Amino acid sequence: MSNMKDVAKLAGVSIATVSNVLSGKKYVSPKLREKVLESIDNLQYRPSKIARSLKIKKSFLVGLMVPDITNPYFAEIARGVENVALEHDYQMFLCNSDGEKAREEETLNSFHSHGVDGVINVAPRMEETVLAELSNGMPMVILDRHLSIENPLIDIIYTNNFKGSAQLARHFLENGHRRFACIAGPKEVPTAVRRLQGFCNELEKFGIGKEEIAIYYASFKYEDGYNTMRLIIEQKPRPTAVFAGNDMMAWGAIEAAKERGLRVPEDIAVAGFDNVLYSSLVVPAMTTVNQLKFEAGQTAMRLLLEKIQKKSRRESVFTRKIELDSNLIVRESTLSRRIPEVNQ
Repeated sequence: MSNMKDVAKLAGVSIATVSNVLSGKKYVSPKLREKVLESIDNLQYRPSKIARSLKIKKSFLVGLMVPDITNPYFAEIARGVENVALEHDYQMFLCNSDGEKAREEETLNSFHSHGVDGVINVAPRMEETVLAELSNGMPMVILDRHLSIENPLIDIIYTNNFKGSAQLARHFLENGHRRFACIAGPKEVPTAVRRLQGFCNELEKFGIGKEEIAIYYASFKYEDGYNTMRLIIEQKPRPTAVFAGNDMMAWGAIEAAKERGLRVPEDIAVAGFDNVLYSSLVVPAMTTVNQLKFEAGQTAMRLLLEKIQKKSRRESVFTRKIELDSNLIVRESTLSRRIPEVNQ
């Protein structure tokens, strides 16, 4: 394989000139730059990232940990992270935790051992004190969880989940619904709790009692929505509107209702949260709360790069907390022409 010395020899320049062309840190005349690039192309030279990493003490790797890589919500975040990472010559090291605290800790330790420059940690479930301890001097952005951490090397990005689910509750009320069911996420997940609180608090503000809101807890998966909807359908009286804590559970709920012979939304309305790609493709198209997923990934990577750069220059850093907006997307799964008066 060709090396930098070969490129310099063919171009008739010094190794330092080749290095400056590649790094862009120092000026090289257009004529010399063209000669170097031509030599690189002729020799098919590819700079060694390992050698570069050792020289400047950077790995150009970032760790991305998500709870469930099969969930399209996290896939869109990953695309946003990668979009910015590639622009800055970084590679993304993706790991799945399955939402288990032990695996989250193992993954963070693995990131450390692989020498990543920083980590983007999406919806972690471990305790704040453990998170702060395991950051161990490594820049980190925590995405999709509102925390009170004030570690200067940690930034936090979260969505206004309360607002989005409150908007959905008002939408149901405006369409005449008075009996509800919630398929919430796990009790220990702060995001799931905020979504449930926003929905229930808004209903209670308009006189809906707790006895009119049936709450079920699940694990954000399709089969959870499907199985829980089968229980909801058997309730007497049956709820006329169902809020699922994410789109995967909402999709499962819709399919369970259809399988039972119920019409969505005429017999029972269903809405989700996240606005992933397939939410507009299921039948009927799903009402949901939109989150800025791709943009959240991009923002997280930009913040992480700033942290990495400032740390390498030994500049002072501080914790930044960014709240992203959410908004209701109304589609066919809640646009009913009538509210059922009796249970089927």
